[in-house]
Amino acid sequence: MDKGLVEKVVAEAREAESNLIVSDRWDTFTVEKEDVASIEVADDHLKVTMQDGKAIVYLMLDEIYKLVVEKEKVRSAAGRAGFAVG
Repeated sequence: MDKGLVEKVVAEAREAESNLIVSDRWDTFTVEKEDVASIEVADDHLKVTMQDGKAIVYLMLDEIYKLVVEKEKVRSAAGRAGFAVG
């Protein structure tokens, strides 16, 4: 993913004080705003350092295919909407 685009999305998440959801080819990560000490965008990777300093996550920019700014948590109702065949 383009570095400029990653920087823009990270800045938007900071500004909105929102969570950031990052998907790469292996997994999907939710970077919760309360748990993050810093997010840095380098030339080839995204570095997320957690508040407690026990974890640092590196994501290669070339491997990221989706970034989402989660502005509000969506709570699902007790049942899910769906279709019935009958």
